[in-house]
Formats: sequence, C-alpha cells, structure tokens
Amino acid sequence: MDQILRTNSNCYELKETVTYPNQGVSYFYTCDDTAIIIDEDICRVNDSTLFPYSLITDKQNMYMHEYAKVYRFLAEDCSEIDSAVNHPINLNKVERKGFDRANSADVSPLELLFEKNFANVYGMGSLRFLNKEFCVTDSSGNQYFLDYYVRRHSGDIAVEENGISYHHPQIIGIDRYRKQLQKQNTCTQWGIKLFRFSTEDCGFSERIEDDITTFIGRDTTDFVENGILADRGFKLYEHQELTLEEIRKQRENGINTFLIVYPTASGKSRIVEEDLEGYLRGDNNAKALILAPSTIIVQDWIKRIKTDLPRLMDRIDIHTYAYMMLHYTDYTQDYYAYVVVDEAHHAVAPVLKRVIQYFTPGFLVGLTATDQRPDKKKLETVFGTYTTGLSLTEAMDKGIVAKANVYRIETNLDLSKVRFNGKDYVNADLEKSIRVTSRNELIASVLKDYFCGGKMEEKQGVIFCVNTNHTKEVAAALQNAGISAKAYTRREKHPEKIMQEFRDHKIRFLCACDMISEGWDYPELGILVMARPTLSKVLYLQQIGRGLHKTDTKKNVFVIDVVDEYSSAAIPCTMHSIFNNYLYVPFGDITKRDYHVGEFIEIEGLSERVEQIREIDINNFKDKYGDYLNTEQLAREYYLNTATITNWIRKGRIIPDVSFQFGNRTIHLFSPDSVERIRSENDIAVHNEDTVYQDFYDFLHERDYTLSYKMPFLLALIKHMNNIGDADIDAVLDDYIAFYQNRIDKGLIVDRSTCPYNAKTLKDRKMIKNNMLTNPFEKFERKRFMYYSKNLNMISMNHALFNRLTEKDYDEITKQMHEDLEDYYAKL
Repeated sequence: MDQILRTNSNCYELKETVTYPNQGVSYFYTCDDTAIIIDEDICRVNDSTLFPYSLITDKQNMYMHEYAKVYRFLAEDCSEIDSAVNHPINLNKVERKGFDRANSADVSPLELLFEKNFANVYGMGSLRFLNKEFCVTDSSGNQYFLDYYVRRHSGDIAVEENGISYHHPQIIGIDRYRKQLQKQNTCTQWGIKLFRFSTEDCGFSERIEDDITTFIGRDTTDFVENGILADRGFKLYEHQELTLEEIRKQRENGINTFLIVYPTASGKSRIVEEDLEGYLRGDNNAKALILAPSTIIVQDWIKRIKTDLPRLMDRIDIHTYAYMMLHYTDYTQDYYAYVVVDEAHHAVAPVLKRVIQYFTPGFLVGLTATDQRPDKKKLETVFGTYTTGLSLTEAMDKGIVAKANVYRIETNLDLSKVRFNGKDYVNADLEKSIRVTSRNELIASVLKDYFCGGKMEEKQGVIFCVNTNHTKEVAAALQNAGISAKAYTRREKHPEKIMQEFRDHKIRFLCACDMISEGWDYPELGILVMARPTLSKVLYLQQIGRGLHKTDTKKNVFVIDVVDEYSSAAIPCTMHSIFNNYLYVPFGDITKRDYHVGEFIEIEGLSERVEQIREIDINNFKDKYGDYLNTEQLAREYYLNTATITNWIRKGRIIPDVSFQFGNRTIHLFSPDSVERIRSENDIAVHNEDTVYQDFYDFLHERDYTLSYKMPFLLALIKHMNNIGDADIDAVLDDYIAFYQNRIDKGLIVDRSTCPYNAKTLKDRKMIKNNMLTNPFEKFERKRFMYYSKNLNMISMNHALFNRLTEKDYDEITKQMHEDLEDYYAKL
C-alpha cells in the first residue's frame, strides 16, 4: 500500500501497519480526526492455526477511542471509501428493510459476561443505560442490530460482543467479514463509535472493565436518559371525568403536550377520542396521527375510531412505530396537528424519539399504564415533572377496573441459582429450572380444584410462560387434567385460528410467552396465571393488565402467582410486591388488609373461608441497593486489590453499610456517600486512565525491590508483547527462567537467601510460573497496570497505559531495569 491514501477531499497518511500470522495486513491511515483501516488478505487461511482475534479488536478499539471517526474496508473495496467517508447517509431519507428484534433477542453467555463487567464498573443499577439490539440502517435501507448502545452527551457508543466462531475473518470468510465492516461503517456514519470486545478480551475480566471505563466513561454522569421534547410543558391527569376539562384549560394556558398515566382498562383511549373529536372539529383541515407499538393495538384503534368517530376516519392516520420510523420523512413536519403516542413508555427508544421530535403538532399526548420504565426510572425523567394520583389500587377501589383476587402457588423449586442480568432473569437459566413437570402439574391441579365447577367453569384465562417449549408443556399438563388449553405463540402454524377458538369459547386457557403482554384485548378474561418469573415491573403490569377490563358481567379477575424459592437478591414481581401488600389471604382482594380468620370470601361463584393470614416478604434487594458498590467494585474504585478491602472490613477499618448472605458468601455493600467518606478518611488518591501513565512511572521510580523478580519479569514482558499489549505467558516465563538459569550457569548468586530459585526448582515450570504470578506479576496487577487470563494463557498490559507508552518510554524503562539489576546485585 502507498504511504498516502487519497480521497476526493483529503489525503490520509499511513500511520501504522499490522501484519498477522497468516500474512494478512492492516494499514492504518489517519487525517485530522478520521482514521481509515484497510485490510488485505486478512481472511486468508494458510494453515490450521487461527491468529488471536483480539489482534483486530484491541487495535481497532484504540483507534476508535483516539479518533472521532474510524472506517474499515477490505483492500478490494477501496473504491467505496470516498462514498462512505465523504457522502454520509441522510438518515431522514433511509427506507428500512428487515424487522425489529429489540425485544426478542436473548442474552448470550458472552453478553451476560459483558453486562456483569458493565455493572461491576458502574454499579448494579447501571444496566438501565444499556439499550440492547439498537438498530441502525445504511443508505440502502439494510438494518444492522447492535448488541448494546449507550447514549452520551459526548457522543454515542455501541458495543459488540464478538464470539470467535461468528466474527473471526479466517473463520467467517470474506463475504461475511465484509458485512461486518459495513455494519461498523454504518455506525460511524450515524455518529456512533463502535467498540468490539471478543471472547479473548472477555478472558481478562479486570482489563475489560478498565477498557469499559476508558472507552465509555468513568461514571454514568455523561450518559443520557432518553427523553422527548424537553422544551414542552407536561402534565398528568388522573380522573377521566376531569381530564378533558383540565386538558382544554391547560391548552389555553399554552401547554400543548400531556402525559396521561392510567392503569390498563381505566379509559385512557376514551379520553383521547373525546378530546381529538373536539380538536379536529375546530379545524376542518387538521390531520391527526396515532402511533402504536404493534399491529394488534393499531387494529384496536382502527376499530375504536370506526365505531366512535366514523366521520373523522379519513382525517386520522393510525400506524405502528415501525411504519413511521420508515416513512416519517414522507410528511412535512407540520403535517399533523394532533399526535397520540400510545404505550408512551416506548417513546424513549432513540429511533421512535427521532420520529416524535420530527413532527411539530399543535398537541401531543402520551398514554401509558405505568409510571415506571423497565429501567425503573420515573417517567418524569422522560416527560418532565408531573404528579401521580390515580394508582392501580385506587382504580380498583373506585371500581374503574376489575378487582384482583390473588392465590399463591408456592413450590419447593429452588431457583436461587438462576442468573439475572440486572434487568430480568436470564431466559436460558429459567428454561432449565422452570420446565419441571411437577411444577406444571401443580398449576393444573390448582386450576382443576378451584376453576372447574359451577360458574368458575365459564371463566377463561391466560398462563404466562417462559418460552415456546414451556407453553407446550403447560398446555399438555392442563389437557391431561381435563382442561382445554393450547399454546399460543408466534411459532404456531395458525395462531389466528387458535385465538378465534379461544374467543369462541372452544378453548379455556391460552399458554403464551410473547403475544399477550401488551396491546391484546379480551375484556372477559377472568384468570391470569403468572408462571414466568420476572424482575420487570413493567412486564408484570402489562401482563396483569390483560385481565383488568371491567364489564357488565365481570367485576373481578383471579391472579395466580406461581412462587418459587429465590435468593434475597432476586425476588421476582408478584401481586403482593406490586401492590405493596405483605399480608396474604388465599383469593383475597389484593387491595385489602383487614381480613379476619373465619370470614368468607365470595367472588363470582367461588367461596373460600379465611383459615390464616400470612406475612410474606415483598422487598426486592435491587430496588434498595442498586447504586451501592460491593467489595470488588470498591477495590476497583480505589485501585486496590480486593484482599486489601476484605482485610480492612475484617479489622473494622471500614464498615459496610449493609451485609447479607448470598449462598455461602457474605456480600458487603457500600453506599455512594460511604465510598467518598472512606476515600477521604484513608487519604486514597483518585486513580483512573488519565493517571495510569504517571502512576506506572511513579511505581517504577520507587525502586522497591525486596527481591529481583520485577526487573527480569518486566524485561521479558516488554520483549514479547505484541502490538496490542498482550504477551504469551509461556514466552515470558521462558525468558524469566532463562535469566536466573544464566546466573547459575555463570556461578553467580541467584538472589537473596529467601529466594526459592535454584538449579532444581528452575526445572519445575509450574512452580516458577505460580511464583511469577504471585510475585512479581501481582505487584503490577494490584496497581491495574497488567492483567492475566488463565484461559487465554496471556498477560496483557492495561490498554490505557499501553496506548500512552512510546518507543522512547520502552527504551527508558528497559534501560532503568538493566541499571537497577546491576545495582541490585552489586549490593548483594
């Protein structure tokens, strides 16, 4: 390749060349704030050996961090460089192809590991900032889904978790690697920096956490909570009979944006219909837009408008979010005078937010059933300040929605080992644990005992399951008990036929996992079985909302919580935790707290005597301690090793704010205030990626040599480090052993008498390796200058430090180590 890469607008100078073991080459060109990487023969397979994939990811991440824009191309695609770099896509003119999978992708083991690392860096509550499966679209309309997306004031970040089998160019070949680069370049055109962490990178748990800090930020203060139209006024209205009057009054005062938070089935849509009719009647040319998340909800709105506002049908457009994401630029910004966003808790999604911000209507209204997002942030962080008045409890008490009567099926299934990623349980773990025949049969038994006789026989219900396999197994358990039931999922050949059979009362129970959580409407639904544990309050509320519609013939809904045994850190949502009611009475009204033993509960044909009133635990650990740091996180914050923090706790030098048992471990937690107080009381300096370079030199200049180990170790590491700061530990060990063996061969003293190295022990590589990792390596690791991965058999330098060190630095360090060795042995 030439020393200069020319495009129509700039000349890029060759800054660096990297040659891989397969003789493939990457050329790194730079100009001002832009870098262009060109790969030549990188996919070549010339033997059975794969070069480390981190050679690609780590070097690229360094450039992503240093430059504002980084593009990467195959050498044979150089003709596309000018178009990509100098003619960025017009995001407003892109027509998307494909589908949205943001809510359908499970967490892979590699992604779970990244989420754990992310939480270790920023705290347990930080996962709310990770937007999963964020979609970007290239100039041809092709969609690419990013594993993680973080919106920041200083520029947006994306993270891809790359398994070797699916991303290594020698494995996937040139065509798939080209698509990988197209996805990456599209991110750059969107103004998103994309960082890749490979399986090999994740092998260094501490290094990747430092990389997260370096690349994404030291804390979450730079992260942006997605909000919409912050310059508009917002107000919440509670009661249906007063809302219309208040909306019109406030509109006269200049407030043209409202958020209506009503429980499901309490009349949100009817409020909008009434106000919309009056608004459009006042302007015969005005058009309205109703946005909804799914075709099911769109069809429901169409049915409503046809029935209630037939004369306005041609003036009201009703579309899904996805449709308008593709077509919103087909309209002028002032095309709609009135815009409705149904299920408004979705409005923070970046692409949907762009649609909402594009239009400038005279009035914007959002409708939602819950004032909480999945990230547990109040909607005031999205819409502005408002007050809540009509809670779900009050809606039940006022008779606006159906009352809920709750029964708990308590199993002896131990699910304390089921992992959770900070948002919800990991589906793969749930599937393994929940899909137990005895649990399914227990559900069927309860339904058989209480709902298969008299008036109860007429009630229909939905059972919420973990996944499609679980739906089939639960349906089979009910069928074996003589109860008609069918699985209802996207994988069924004719789901619409199953739904029609349900509406025709040919089926009593639908077993669902993905089609009935939001938007589905069946007012007569009388029984809900919560057989899928979830930490998400929003998901739980969406599910129970399916049964809250009150009709002339239905005044109550039966909710059956299937409660398994969990650890204190991961208690799932139940009706009792949602309603903050710690007193349990079988089939009791969830809003009532004054039952007495001996009284009868009678609901629509079911009669039950109160035999006992039990107190249950409704607290969720994460809600209380989401911002606290554990022992490992505190050690990271202070740049100390975990053993030091543990020792301080044991000696009483620092006192945790809370301690609790988790399995056979004791977890200690520290509040944000305590973290700063402990730092001040113990005079702990602030260490981060900006100080690591000086910290490293200060450490070397201390010349603290109890034994000689640090010096030959550092010399061996520098000699064998590759161009991303990694070194094979066996190669380092060879030189380390050779140094001491050379002294023995020359008849020189090996070290002080406390050193275990001699002619015999130096032949025991395992012992010497363990000794090297204990001391001297541990001295460098404690300061977070280096990391070791046992699985990869590699030692790696802190990337922030490695990126700062120059050839001159290496020469100075090497010179110092040789001088210090000479001085050390002269004194011996």
